[in-house]
Amino acid sequence: MNPYFAALILLVGVGAFAVTMRGRVKAMRALKSEPGNRLDRVGERLKALFTFGFGQKRMVDRESRLPGLMHVFIFAAFLVLQLRSLFLFVMAFSSDAVGVLANLEAPFWHEHETLALFYGGYLFTKDIAAGLAVLGVLYFLYLRVVVKPDRLTRSGEALLILGFIGGLMVTELTFGASMFRAHGVTWDRFEPVTSVVATVLAGVGDEPLRYAGLAGFWGHLLIILVFLNFLPRGKHFHVVVGLPNVFLKRLADPERPTASSSAALPTPNLEKEEFGAKVFTDLTWKQALDLNSCTECGRCTTHCPTALTGKPLTHKAVNLSLKKFLWDNEQRLGTGKNEKGEASELPNLVGPVLEADTVWACTTCGWCETACPVFIENVPRLIDMRRYQVQVEAQFPQELQRVFEGMERQGNPWGIGQDKRDEWEGDLPLPKWTEGGKYEYLFFVGCAGSYDDRMKKVSRSVAKILTEAKISFATLGKEEACTGDSARRAGNEYLYQTLAKANVEKWNGLSVKAVITQCPHCFNTIRNEYPQFGGNYRVISHTEFINELIKDKRIKLSKVMNEKLTYHDPCYLGRHNQVFEPPREALKAIPGLEVVEMQRSKRESFCCGAGGARMWMEEHIGTRINHARANEAALTLQHAADPSTPYPDATDLKHPGAVGEYKGPAKGIVAVACPFCHTMVRDGLADTQREQVQVKDVAELVADAMESSTP
Repeated sequence: MNPYFAALILLVGVGAFAVTMRGRVKAMRALKSEPGNRLDRVGERLKALFTFGFGQKRMVDRESRLPGLMHVFIFAAFLVLQLRSLFLFVMAFSSDAVGVLANLEAPFWHEHETLALFYGGYLFTKDIAAGLAVLGVLYFLYLRVVVKPDRLTRSGEALLILGFIGGLMVTELTFGASMFRAHGVTWDRFEPVTSVVATVLAGVGDEPLRYAGLAGFWGHLLIILVFLNFLPRGKHFHVVVGLPNVFLKRLADPERPTASSSAALPTPNLEKEEFGAKVFTDLTWKQALDLNSCTECGRCTTHCPTALTGKPLTHKAVNLSLKKFLWDNEQRLGTGKNEKGEASELPNLVGPVLEADTVWACTTCGWCETACPVFIENVPRLIDMRRYQVQVEAQFPQELQRVFEGMERQGNPWGIGQDKRDEWEGDLPLPKWTEGGKYEYLFFVGCAGSYDDRMKKVSRSVAKILTEAKISFATLGKEEACTGDSARRAGNEYLYQTLAKANVEKWNGLSVKAVITQCPHCFNTIRNEYPQFGGNYRVISHTEFINELIKDKRIKLSKVMNEKLTYHDPCYLGRHNQVFEPPREALKAIPGLEVVEMQRSKRESFCCGAGGARMWMEEHIGTRINHARANEAALTLQHAADPSTPYPDATDLKHPGAVGEYKGPAKGIVAVACPFCHTMVRDGLADTQREQVQVKDVAELVADAMESSTP
């Protein structure tokens, strides 16, 4: 071949890539250090890398199985062809390229049977991978040009990248076919796809095929080097940084392995004035790596409550906006000066870079992080921006002012007097932990269960079940205080830490070891975040505990309920903590009750709209999230009662029967396991004229069906 030309293109290609990467790395190094250790538990990280990185497990999910499989084909071809491409670069520096390739095949390899088989196996794998990659490219061209799914961004870049990928495969196969002709080979069992290409080109003369092979050879190398330099400048930068991002993902606490990546938010040191993210340099290098890793696949939008109801927040768009700012301001981030060498201050993140409505829209439901194939951590970044807005700028939705004041003064977001905290008990003779005695469980009622009139019934149902099962439990009565979940996720970290530290100090002083909760937000906070302050307890949700009692036959369910019921998964119980089956098992244990699933359920469940402190904020943009969920629940029940009714399409809110278009009766029960979900779904049903659909907590249904041993 031509060693001088090979050296030139290699020097230019790799040199240009190094210059681009230097700017990328320099900007990332200017950001904050990452709290916690991202290099610990190497074994777990390697397992995740091979499972989700090389194994592409999240790409082939239930909803995107075919596109995911095609992506796996292309990704596998990239991995497998690297050795072949290396061989081609070696050949480029030789004046006798044909001889070099021939020497790779004989006699060295054939003198060693094991090596010959290994090389033959590699050639076969390479050939099949290249063929499947071509199939993948054709599929994605069809998907983008013909199907045009909403979650994919329309872009010429994507088509160009597909052209690069297809070009790599075609040039390699064409070069291989020309080498077949040069060696007098017509069919090779180790290279079946190349053999097919050679057969197709059988009618081409020797000289034209030789030139086609040369074009394929140099074309392959040039595409690699052009592609290499295009990667850091577009969405396919994830090819370079995606695998490291998977390796560096946040690992779950070994004591709480089922918790999601944002179930426990990082705890800033307020004494060191870590008040959140004002400007880009307040973000961490890992958060910047997240931005660079975004594949723009749109999986984060498929069940995102804000994306599907017309809010100004999609996490893909946030990632793109922040990544653009990162790339456009590498000089300012790295040196604090603009291109003219002048001192240059960075703009605030909220306002100039991201709209305030975007930052405050998130319900922290966790779908985006569950769906992301490269484990981008979206929620903590937005919460950091909220923290600065609340604690420094005092700029936040006005509805939160009353909530913060209520939590500060009365220990609950309603601001109702602390002396009324235990009025929900009525005439129930419930023991108080602070009055002496030893108890196995603390029943943490929560603010909603203590103050909301409808939720008080749920609290009494839980207490009835625990009493009937003769569980050793007590409450804190008037001394119970809010866990602080809403304060933390609304950005008021100071208030959250004040409440959390006070609760932990009190509970540890009372020797609390185990806690039963009826609110998933309390459950998540106590289970996953209180350990950061020394609060290590066994925390169990009321649905899990009730299911255990049923299985252990400590309570008996005898009342027959001939009803159809659908269960709504709370985000902070299900997606954030993987509690999916216990509430369903408890419901199915009730005689006569028929449980039908909504299309969006379990991992893919649709948020009620109340998480992330959105319970306390009004929705002014787009469709109300609780309307969308109530609509799906009602249509599911209607379809269960009358199969001729169309089953609700979970991805299309304009489905016949959607909000404002609903016609026909809907009866049955929507079961919930969260006070916020209870309120939101109930209001959504009322707003959309589905008054005949009841909303009941799992505990209420079990208590109603329970056979009491007392007269």
